Amino acid sequence: MTEFQSLAGRQGRQFSDQCDLVLESEGFTLEGRVQLRDLGVEIDRVARTRDGRVIWFEFKGSFRGSTPGMRRTDTMKKAIANGALLAAIPDHPPYVVLTSHVPDRGSALAMLDTASRLGYFTDVICVNDPEAVRRLRGL
Repeated sequence: MTEFQSLAGRQGRQFSDQCDLVLESEGFTLEGRVQLRDLGVEIDRVARTRDGRVIWFEFKGSFRGSTPGMRRTDTMKKAIANGALLAAIPDHPPYVVLTSHVPDRGSALAMLDTASRLGYFTDVICVNDPEAVRRLRGL
């Protein structure tokens, strides 16, 4: 394994841990991951709200590089593809993406706006933005 791959793996685990802490702090009960093999989609975290509703979370975060988190178009495309594939499941749980960075311009923002309009995401929340994190309470 190269140094870059090793660093990326550590960074991914750290971001996953951060997302779990955010979810727990907002009152979610964490469950495991789910692989929907028939769709080719993996849900990073299944969590339950205080009243027992299931929410599916995907984690997309990074802290290195000039284009972190969902500002990367390839990262955005993977989240969109997963959301589009989940549409094949009638009445699936809400699908929320937790990210380190949301796009604020360019192609990634255009993709996010379109995917949101099409209903591929229930929400996209930046875990580093306290105001955005508060939206978790409304799920």
